[in-house]
Amino acid sequence: MISARENLSIRRRKISIFLFTFGAALGMVLIGASVYADFESTLFDATTIVDSAVRPINCPVLLSTSEKGKVSAVIRNSTDVRRELVVRAHITRGHLILIRELEDRITLDPGESLRFKWEVTPQDAAYGHLILAKVIVLNEGPQGTHKGSCGIIVLNLPDHVRGGQLFWLLYSLSSIGVLGGMTIWRNHGRSSAGRLLEATRSIFGLGGIILGGMLCIAIGLWELAAIAFYIGLLLIGVIVPHFLITR
Repeated sequence: MISARENLSIRRRKISIFLFTFGAALGMVLIGASVYADFESTLFDATTIVDSAVRPINCPVLLSTSEKGKVSAVIRNSTDVRRELVVRAHITRGHLILIRELEDRITLDPGESLRFKWEVTPQDAAYGHLILAKVIVLNEGPQGTHKGSCGIIVLNLPDHVRGGQLFWLLYSLSSIGVLGGMTIWRNHGRSSAGRLLEATRSIFGLGGIILGGMLCIAIGLWELAAIAFYIGLLLIGVIVPHFLITR
């Protein structure tokens, strides 16, 4: 017969699995959506040959159809001489083959940096749901040509809901679910052997990958987020069948 204490531990383990599954699923959706948008931006206007990437270039992950957003990039002169630069922003104009081009000419002293911002609207979205932006810095000399890109997903949300608000709400719910599930499991599900040990390794391994991927999308490192997303998919593909088969 199961004691009251063991029964309580079982219920708490079930709660931890529910929280973790909810947070992990939401986190994978957020990471996947962000990676999809940023990957598509690398294919947009891909004819320019570059020497290196513009870092950092920032876009909101989500934008509602009732608001405007900002694409920003920091342009630096990392040499020890004064440089004249041409900064171009290419933004979709309702279609992948239609481009809105904005150009600025600037002069930067050695070590100087300047932040640029370009406004985007839902009308810029290709296929009605994806704004793609590319920033190109043209420079004669050793710095060469630089390019960076990012993508924004446009959603039809209620007028009072902003894309950034929805993103951070989902981000917070996912983080709480993953961390809460891991914490409860650590206190009530850990074991040094058997299926509980396997479950502990699975939860903490997958949870760490998802939290790392979410951190990457928050700071704009979509390439690392893509790696975390694909590793997460592989882990899910291994973990779920394993526990279903060995139940």
